[in-house]
Amino acid sequence: MESTFFKKIDWKLSILYLFYTVINLLFLVKYGIRQSVISIYFLLFIFVLFHIFIYKWGLKYLSKIAEKPYAIKLLIVFFSIVYLGLSHVMKDPYKLNIDRWQTIEYVMDYWLDGKYIYDTKNFMGNFPSYLPGQLLMILPFYLLGNVGYIQVAAFLVFSFSIMRNFKNNSLRFLVILLFGISLSYIYEVVCKSDLISSFIIVSAFILYWHRKFKDDYFKYSFVLGLLLGVICLTRSVVIIPLILFLFKPFIITSLNNKVKTISGFVISFSILISTVLLPAQNFDYILKYNPLALQGQTNKYITLFFILLTFLLSFFYVKNIKQVYFLSTLITFAVTSAFVFEQISWGYDLMFLGFSYCAIALPFCLTGYCLQLEDINIK
Repeated sequence: MESTFFKKIDWKLSILYLFYTVINLLFLVKYGIRQSVISIYFLLFIFVLFHIFIYKWGLKYLSKIAEKPYAIKLLIVFFSIVYLGLSHVMKDPYKLNIDRWQTIEYVMDYWLDGKYIYDTKNFMGNFPSYLPGQLLMILPFYLLGNVGYIQVAAFLVFSFSIMRNFKNNSLRFLVILLFGISLSYIYEVVCKSDLISSFIIVSAFILYWHRKFKDDYFKYSFVLGLLLGVICLTRSVVIIPLILFLFKPFIITSLNNKVKTISGFVISFSILISTVLLPAQNFDYILKYNPLALQGQTNKYITLFFILLTFLLSFFYVKNIKQVYFLSTLITFAVTSAFVFEQISWGYDLMFLGFSYCAIALPFCLTGYCLQLEDINIK
C-alpha cells in the first residue's frame, strides 16, 4: 500500500495537504504566542512533525483501524460528543472578546422580531454582516438554545458527505480524522462561530450534486436554482466554488434549463433577502448599512479580480470535479489571505491578524484531498 501511494502521488495531493497544514499552522502561531507555558517553537516542531508523519504514513497505519467494524462511525460519534462538550465551554463572550457568538445572538433576535439587523454594532464596535441564508441555517440551533451546535451539525454533514461519496474506509477515516483534529475547526466550535459551516454545506452540496447528476447538472434545473438562491445567501465567498462548479455547464445547457434555473434562483433569493431588507427605513439606509458591503473585508478591486479569475478558470480550465475542489481551495484561501496582507499593511499586530478566515478553505481542501487519494485506488 505504501509503495503504491508514493508511486502515484502527484503534486496536487501534496499542495492540498500543505494548505491543510498551513491553515492550522497559522492558527497555532496566532494563539500559541499568547501563552507562555510551552515554547511556541516546541509547539511548531511537534505540529510539523505530526503532520509529516500523517502525510507519509497515516494511511498505512490508519487502514488497520479503519477496516475494523464500526471504526469510522465510532470516530464520528467521538468527535460529535467532544464538539458538543466544547460548545458549552465558553460562557462569557464579552470577557473573551469573542464577537461572533454575541453578534449571532442579537442578530437572530432582531431578524425574528422583524427589525433591521445591519445598523447595530456589537460590543466590539463591529456591524453584523449575516446574510439571510446563513440565518436560516442557524435558526434551528438558536431555537435549541446554543448556536454552537451548528458546527457539530456541520461536522456531521461533512462526515456524511465523505461516507456517502467515497467507498474506501482508509480514505474516509483519514479525512474525517484530519477534519476532526483541525485546530481551526476546534476554535470555531469553542467560540460558537458559524463561519466554516456555510462552506461545509457548499462543499457537500457540490459533491452530492456531481455524484447524483454527473451526466446533467441541470436535470432538475428549477430545484437547483432554488437551492442556489439559499446557498448564495449564506456567505458571499461561496459563489467562488459554485462558479467553478456550474458556470461552464450553465453556459452550454439549454435555454429552457437556463430559464428554470434563473427563475428558481430569483424566487428563493428574493424571498430570503426581503426578510432582512424590508425592515430598513429607506433605500439610502440600505446603501449605508448592507450585508455585502459589511461582509467583504478584502479590497473590492481584489475581490473583483478573484471573481473574474474564477469565471475564466471555470470556462477555460475546469474539466473535472477534482479541479473544482483544488481551485476552490486555492482561491478561497487567496481571498482571505489578501485580507490578512491588507491588515499587515495597516500595521496590525500578529495576534490580531484574521488568520481564522483562511479556514473557510478547509472543507474544499480535505474533500479535494480525498478525491485525489481516490485516484490512487489504495487497497
